[in-house]
Amino acid sequence: MPPRLQDAFLTRGREVAFSRKQVIMTEGAEDTDVYLLITERLQFSLLSPQGREVILREMGPGEMFGELSAIDGLPRSTNVMALEDSRLAQMNAAAFAAMLGEVPDAGLWVARQLVQRIRNLTDRAFELATLPVASRVQAELLRLAREAAAPGADAIEIRPMPTHADLAARVGTSREAVSRELGLLAQQGLLAQSGRTLRIGSITALRAVYERMLR
Repeated sequence: MPPRLQDAFLTRGREVAFSRKQVIMTEGAEDTDVYLLITERLQFSLLSPQGREVILREMGPGEMFGELSAIDGLPRSTNVMALEDSRLAQMNAAAFAAMLGEVPDAGLWVARQLVQRIRNLTDRAFELATLPVASRVQAELLRLAREAAAPGADAIEIRPMPTHADLAARVGTSREAVSRELGLLAQQGLLAQSGRTLRIGSITALRAVYERMLR
C-alpha cells in the first residue's frame, strides 16, 4: 500500500497486536473488518474436510487483507495466522468504504490488488491441475525469489525459508517429495540450503529449468 494510503488507513483504524501463531481470521467467520499489516508476516491457509492444510500465501508489512468480506458482506474465505508477534491496523467495513470514496486513488489501488490476486490464483490453479510436483516446487521457489530479490538481482537468499512441510502445503504434495526435489536442484548447483536460509545462485537458471519442463 502506498504511504499516503497507509497514512489514511492508520488515521481511520486502530492498532492491534497478535502473538506468534495466533489466529487473526478464520474461514467462515462473519466479521467484516479490514486489516493493514504493519510489522512481521502472516500466513493464509485453508483446511480440507479431511483436515489437510493448504497454504495459500504469506503477507508482509504494508499489505492489506479482509477487504473481500468488507465489500460483499460474505463470510471469510481463508484462515489467517501471525507467523511472528505482529502489529496491524484494524478498520471496520463502514470506515473502509468511506475511505475508498474520500481518499483519491484508494479505490483504484484496491481494484488493482484484487486483479493481481485473481491472476496469482489463476496461476496456482493451473499449476496444481496440470504440472508435476517438480514443476510446482520450482514455480513456488521462483515466487519466493521474486518477493525477496532486489531489482535486477539474479542471486538471492531467502530468509527464513519456509519449512519443507510448508512448501508441501503450498504446492499440494508431501514433505518427502519437496525434500527430494530440493535435493535434485541442489545436485544441479541451482540452490543451496543451510538451516532456514536458501540461496538460489541464479534465478535465470532456475527459471530456465522450469520452462524446459513445461515444453
